[in-house]
Amino acid sequence: MKEFKILPHSRMFDIYNILNKENISDCKAVAIREIDISSIEKVRTLLKTDTIKPTYTAFLAKAAALVLREMPHTNRAAIESIFYNRIYSFLNTHVSVAVERNDSDESLGGAFVYTIYNTDQKKLNQISEEVQGLSQASLESNDPRLERWRRMKEGARTAPFVWIIRLAIWFHKNIPSLYISNRGGAVMISSPSKYGVDFIVAHWPYTIGLSFGFAKERPWVENGQLVVRKTMPITLAFDRRLISGADAARFMNRLCELLENAEKHLAL
Repeated sequence: MKEFKILPHSRMFDIYNILNKENISDCKAVAIREIDISSIEKVRTLLKTDTIKPTYTAFLAKAAALVLREMPHTNRAAIESIFYNRIYSFLNTHVSVAVERNDSDESLGGAFVYTIYNTDQKKLNQISEEVQGLSQASLESNDPRLERWRRMKEGARTAPFVWIIRLAIWFHKNIPSLYISNRGGAVMISSPSKYGVDFIVAHWPYTIGLSFGFAKERPWVENGQLVVRKTMPITLAFDRRLISGADAARFMNRLCELLENAEKHLAL
């Protein structure tokens, strides 16, 4: 009895393979922290409407954008070539989010990155509405939010050689204007939490990669007493070539401060 089969060649695999090799995991470090999300839950209830309830992703995106604005030296990326390497700073705060899609080719599941431009200027419900439905939206609907995913799918379908895909990805990474239009900014957010994963430690091809885990009740020590609180683990992966460990720690601490005091910092 045959025990395996070879799947058809997948250009999407080629694209993900190239992108993931950018991670350069030897240059990445990870910080992990668990936060009390009681304040977040109060804001979610306060801002809930008949059509929308602020998502955890919206809170993390908004908080990350505010920290980028406070710490502009963390809001940057790198140009890398055989001729020279340079660092450049983003002048606006764009936060990207990973969106799982179920319309990839048969041999590979797919995810694409959507960017919330000028995230710091948007309210939580605006961010939630912007991202809502992206995972299920039809490519045939001409939804402008899926334009980047359509280009990616079309490129995978039509490119005759892998080196063409590799060259296109290189340009999109190393030309700042193309980076902003195709990738966003310095921060990308991913969340495995909806699948019940407590937290994930991963590297992403961004200067800062944020992930949050499953929000649930856990033991918590408050004022020396053991209590039950709804908490969420957060991981921050950062490129040590662009951000020092101390600055990454400051970024993480400020991010968590904003999230744990969402009523004061994020509700408006």
